[in-house]
Amino acid sequence: MIEKILKILAKNEDYISGEEIGKILNISRASVWKYMKKLKEIGYEIESISNRGYKLKNNIDFIDKESLKIENLFFEEEMASTNDYAKKIALENCPNWSVVLCNNQTNGRGRLGRSWEAEKNSGIYISFVLRPEILPQYVYQITLVVGVAIRRVLESLTGLEPLIKWPNDILINGKKVAGILTEMNSEMEKINFVIVGVGINVNNSKFSEDIAQKATSIMLETNKIYSRNEIIRKLVIELEKCYNQFCLYGFKPFKEEYNKYCANVGKNVTTQNGSEKTTGISKGVNEKGELIIESENGQVNVLAGEVSIRLSDGRYI
Repeated sequence: MIEKILKILAKNEDYISGEEIGKILNISRASVWKYMKKLKEIGYEIESISNRGYKLKNNIDFIDKESLKIENLFFEEEMASTNDYAKKIALENCPNWSVVLCNNQTNGRGRLGRSWEAEKNSGIYISFVLRPEILPQYVYQITLVVGVAIRRVLESLTGLEPLIKWPNDILINGKKVAGILTEMNSEMEKINFVIVGVGINVNNSKFSEDIAQKATSIMLETNKIYSRNEIIRKLVIELEKCYNQFCLYGFKPFKEEYNKYCANVGKNVTTQNGSEKTTGISKGVNEKGELIIESENGQVNVLAGEVSIRLSDGRYI
């Protein structure tokens, strides 16, 4: 119902009364008032004037699930975490390639339990429920393939050249613009489902002090407001294409493109996986998607871990 009210408000440049909205949606004026209160709570600026009605104060880029035309789409205006929601419906046996999407995420997270900062009505928070017929030890490759798809979409929309920071970040001008969180439910030799969560900073205008030097948005890098609906449509199409190719041929077809746009290549990197630490020069990824590092002790192939890259200006990303 909230989405329907947003559509009505967006189509009306002038004020529209609660009574008229109620007639359109066949609900009471009291119900309209409650929905307006909820919209204000989740970040929409709505003016209300007696005897005139309601009006959107600013031109917010709200997500319109109907225009997206995504099959098996689970959408809510606000969620704590799209990955948590996706796990819930996966356990309830939702179809393969179900998509979970929200306009605002209140408790999103990245790798290693880090929180994901989410400015209201600005970013994309989306998760996919996948049921690939592969062995559990190859699931990490899905993260890399998703990174390729996101990079393609952002480049096509912005004209910039985003880079992939192995294994799960997308960078523009050395700052993080998107992240991927992949989680798996499996048995010894069988995957029950994989959840791939994607967060993209689209029209975010600011970040908290502790991440402002490391994070950015598409809008901040281009000085242009983008339609989240357009990005979501393109992303779902590209991701599905890449995922289907991966299911048929594995990671091998993506290796060359991944290395071409891999921010780690040629850089001094440090990887930390539990107590295991590796430092050296990154040579990119192999056909398995492992990060190749030339260390003092020879070549090391890293399967997973937290990675930091030392840039020429001395910064770490």
